[in-house]
Formats: sequence, structure tokens, C-alpha cells
Amino acid sequence: MNKRSNESTRSLLNEHTELSLQRILTDSILLHSFELYLTHDWSHENLLFIEAVNQLRHDTNNTSKDIEDMFFRIYNTFIAVGAPFEINIKSQEQIEQKIRTTQWIIITRNEALEILKDAEEEVLAILGNKLEDFLRTSFATTSSKQSKVHSEPISSLQRRVVIIGGGFTGFTVASILDPMPLFHVTLIDTKDSFEYTPHIVTKLVSPEKSSSLRFSHSSYIKNGKIIIGYVEDVCEDAKCVKINGEKIYCDYLVLATGSSYANQLKSTDSSSLYRTTGLNNIANKIKNSHKILIIGAGLVGCELAAAIAEKKFDSVYPKKKVTLVEAKDRIIYRADEKQRKKAEKFLMGLGVKIIVNERIITHVSEGGQQGYYDASGNFYSSDEYTIFLATGVKVNTSFIENSTNDPPLDTCLDKNGLIRVRPTLQVDHWKYNHIFAGGDATNIIEEKTAYAATIAGVCIARNICRIEKGKEPIAQGNKGLLAPPRNTLHGIKSHGGIGKKSLSYIERKLAFLNPTWQVLKYFNEKQFLKIVQETSKNSKIIGRLPKVLSIPMEQDQSTIINSRLHSQQVHWYPKKVTLSYKSDHSVRPTGNDNTDDRKQQYIKDNSNSTAAY
Repeated sequence: MNKRSNESTRSLLNEHTELSLQRILTDSILLHSFELYLTHDWSHENLLFIEAVNQLRHDTNNTSKDIEDMFFRIYNTFIAVGAPFEINIKSQEQIEQKIRTTQWIIITRNEALEILKDAEEEVLAILGNKLEDFLRTSFATTSSKQSKVHSEPISSLQRRVVIIGGGFTGFTVASILDPMPLFHVTLIDTKDSFEYTPHIVTKLVSPEKSSSLRFSHSSYIKNGKIIIGYVEDVCEDAKCVKINGEKIYCDYLVLATGSSYANQLKSTDSSSLYRTTGLNNIANKIKNSHKILIIGAGLVGCELAAAIAEKKFDSVYPKKKVTLVEAKDRIIYRADEKQRKKAEKFLMGLGVKIIVNERIITHVSEGGQQGYYDASGNFYSSDEYTIFLATGVKVNTSFIENSTNDPPLDTCLDKNGLIRVRPTLQVDHWKYNHIFAGGDATNIIEEKTAYAATIAGVCIARNICRIEKGKEPIAQGNKGLLAPPRNTLHGIKSHGGIGKKSLSYIERKLAFLNPTWQVLKYFNEKQFLKIVQETSKNSKIIGRLPKVLSIPMEQDQSTIINSRLHSQQVHWYPKKVTLSYKSDHSVRPTGNDNTDDRKQQYIKDNSNSTAAY
């Protein structure tokens, strides 16, 4: 086979052919099939590299330190001599020279991409050739047919639901609505799979006891469509999402983008294999370290500290010296005093050193030395400590700020970038009743856990169905929907909510009988999938699920359309609301709806424009 030049390879990527490389990279079914083919061909590292570079290019919700970490992770995984997925490129030495010239400065995103540019072009050329071989195989034939099924035009009678984000809220909404004939679901995510984050700590500390953490989005979306990529815009009266240069239209839009950490406790890695490799590397660092520094003593930081301190590792340093640093005056800041004291006693009993009222102020990378300074001048070197950032949670809502929609959607964001929602989980916007949001990205005051995001997904799915039936949406905590949890539900009470007790076989089977077993940390990703998909309609675990909706008969369509239009003109706040919301005020008002005032102000401000109300 003749080698293509880099220029012709780029031309291949820009072609709008049925199975271009770009199409494969954004289609979950085709991507999985191509990855399997490359794995059998012993060349899958090339695809993983391109996915990692795309992540570096598009994941804009990062600090300069995050970008540098992503860059060196790519280098150490794919380019360094002896790397676990070392790629065969001519520019390896050239890249190493460039890295040596930048060792005294923090590398920016553009600089990182420039350093990797030649390697990216070489790998694209390799993949271009591999693609030709792939298209001749049964892998391509089968996956192309499956992908076509998902890409067929939907019925004009179906309602289009676009979900941005494949975490717990997005997964739950999709799992409930995708099987219903009335809905066509499109899930947009940066990953090819759902990740079960409650088991991340176990994966890092005791990988031998952990499961894979992930399952493919296609395992629960059987009738809809999955798109891998980064949302570029929300536009056209918030009924259109632009991604990968394509416009996806919808009748309902669900914002389930969640949050991210400043480290790999949460990940946007598109490939499960790349993600697993990263977690395994961290697990090995913990195993071989003597000292561990955890910055941030919230629930996640305390969980990680306890898990490491409890375990006796099979290494030179069986027991680790764990230091927990918190900027506030106490650990687990949102917990009540009783729970906090139990947690503190438990951690100190394990030998964890707790430092409060101490802020980590800067990260340094100079003189060949990396680490962090605290406000008191103490330096924690990366050579001495394995360092984890369990703080700096960032909400993934930047695409809303940058959207070109008119009227603007950024009015839905509070000063912290959280999405303001009503008790029905519809976004708090005077015009758009078809947009819902749930999970970490919202301003609801709740314990931001996987469980809270799951019951939010049930609420959203149920309210979409209610609107379709001509009924008004209902608030969380009403008519079988569960209220958002204000306190931590998981962990061992005597340890202040930290740690995980074992459930017996009977307890797992009868979990629906006892709300105290509604703890996702007790289960793995396969069991969670079963809980959501096979739970009874009146389940006390995640709330009452909606009845299955079919496409209406022709004679019923006009009646349903009229009732649907009426139901979308909902009241801003139901009469009985007991939920609290984060915003510029601690509690949102329960009356004095000012919707009309905002409408009139917008119309006045745009009276000379062509924007239609």
C-alpha cells in the first residue's frame, strides 16, 4: 500500500465521505469497532494518542497547571522511550529537545499543541493508512450498519431529546427515555462510555478489588444516537446544539455536564483504555510512595486519605504517611459538627495528619523541582510526596457562557457559573421551558453525589413525560420524586460518613426496602445499571419512574399538541417548595414571579432587532 503524505491525510480527514476518520472519532459504535481492529493489529496506541491530543485541544475548563499535567501525561504515555503506549514516530527526539528548552516555564495549551504538532501529523498519516485496511474488514461492515440504524431520520411524530453530558444525570435520563417509542435521544459526551465515579477511590488504592468502572454508552442507548465531542454552541432559540461542525435539533435539551476536578478523580478521557492506563499509573505511584499529600479535606479528600491510610500495601513502604491540608477551619465543611468530629477522630486514629486553616497558594516548577508552597512558606516537593488535589471543583458550563443564542442563555448562570434551576429542574429562564439541568452543574444546595445526580435524572425524565401528556412539571420531593439529599447518605456513621461497609448478598438484593442502602458506593457500575434499568416504577431507591409513552395515534395528535403547549407555560415556583438553591441569595423566592418583567425588558432592549419572541 502506498504511503499517503501528511497533506493527503489531512484531505482525507476533511472529506465528507461515509466513513472518514473524523466520522469514526465522533461515532461511539464506529470508534469502538475501529479501536478493536487496531488492537488486533497491535497499533491501537495511535488512536489513543489522537484522542488524548484532541482532549488537550478542546478541554478548555482547565488551569495552566492542568494543561501542563495533561501534556506530560501524553508525553509519558505515548512519546517517552519505553512509554506504555509508545508510538513509532520520527519526531520523538525533536519533541524531547523542545521539552528540555521549556523545563523552566509552565507550558501553555498552544505551546503544548505546537510541540506535539509533528507527532500528531505522523500519527494521522498512520491512521489514514490503517483506515483503508479497516474499511475492507467485517469490523467496518458490521459497525457501519449499526451506526446507520442510529443515524436514520427520526419519525416526525417523535420528540427529540438532546442530552449534553454522559454522567449520572445524563445516563439516567437516557436510560429512561430511550426505550420509549415517543422519544429519540441523542447523547453528546466527550467520552465513549459512562464512568462510575463512586468507585474511583477503590480503583486508585485497591485496583485488585475494583471493576472496570465504565460501560459503553451504546449499552443503554439502543434506539437513539451517541455523539463524541465538545459542544461548540447552543443556538436557534435554544433548539439547536452545534457539535463537530454539525447541527443537532431538539424539542427538549438536558444540560448534564457536571463538574471536573483538577486531577484524574474525574476524567474526560474519551477512551476507556487510556483512562484505565492513567488510573493504573496513579495506583502504582500510591503503592510505591512513602508520603502522600492530599490538598482539600472535603468528603472526597477524606475518603482518599482514609483508604490510603487504612491499607497495608505490598511495597517497600507498606504503610503511608498521609497529610491532609484544608484551607478552611475544619474538614468536611458542609457536614454537621457531630459527623465532622467522628470523621476527624477516625482519620487521626489511622495516623492521618490533618492541617486546617492552611492554604496552598502556588505550584512551582523550577530548577528541576516541582511541588507546592503553602501560605506559611512550607514546601511540599513532588519528589518527596505523591500529591493529590481534591479541591478546585470546576463546573462544566463554559459552553453556555459562549453560546450565541438570542436571548442569551448565560442569564441562567449564577456568579459561580452554576446553572440556576427551578424546583422542577427546568432552567430558570423566562423563555425556555424546554431546557432542563441536573447534577453538579446546578445551583441546588444538595450533597453533590452520584446519587443526587441520579434522582435528578429521574425528575427530568418524568417532567419531560408529563409535559408530553399535557401536565405541569412537578418539583423534586413531590408525587413520588425524591427530594435532593442535603446530607451525605453513604459511608460508615461511626466514621463520620467515611469508608464503605460490606453489604451481604441479601442486603444487596433487598436494597429497595431500606433507604439507608440507597448508597451507590456499595455497588459497582454493572449493579448500578441494573438498578436504574430494572427498578420498579414506584421504586423508593431512585424515585417513581414515568410510564412508557408511545407515538400517539393520528386522531390524538392535535389534542396532545395543544395540551403540551399549555403545560409548558408553567408557574415559575410551585406553591409548596421546600428546596434550597445556590445563587446570589441563599434561598430562592417562592412567589412574586417576575417573568413578565424580564420578558418586557428583553423586548424593549431588542425592539429594533430581528430576534423573535
